[in-house]
Amino acid sequence: MVQVFLEMALVICIPVILLFSAWDLKAVITLSFVQFALFFLTFWWELARWLDNWLMQMMYDSDTHSYFNLWGLQNTSDDLIVNIIMGVMFLVLPAFWLGALTWAGVRVGAAVAGVMGSAVGDIRSAGEQVGKMIVSKTRIP
Repeated sequence: MVQVFLEMALVICIPVILLFSAWDLKAVITLSFVQFALFFLTFWWELARWLDNWLMQMMYDSDTHSYFNLWGLQNTSDDLIVNIIMGVMFLVLPAFWLGALTWAGVRVGAAVAGVMGSAVGDIRSAGEQVGKMIVSKTRIP
């Protein structure tokens, strides 16, 4: 549910961000990386859900808890450890994933924009030279 709202907000904001960035290539690549990261969050949350299910099954499927732990008071430290692991898996890991891919998008976008900027400069200087050559050849003596 949270992921759907994040994706919706990103899709709504993409045209506004691109408009304010004047269709900068760096912004386009960064937004592409962010959108990929949001779509890939499903994997991380499913992995966390599977790990949560597996840890609970491993801890509570044995018969030791049913015989000696009538009120659930003997395994509070186990519950605390599982809650910490699940908090990290559901919150910290997806936040790290989004941050890492956003950082990668910014870096790749800056690199591609730099390459495109130097390529445009080379093309512009070549065009100027061709223009000067044409003007010099077409001068009437």
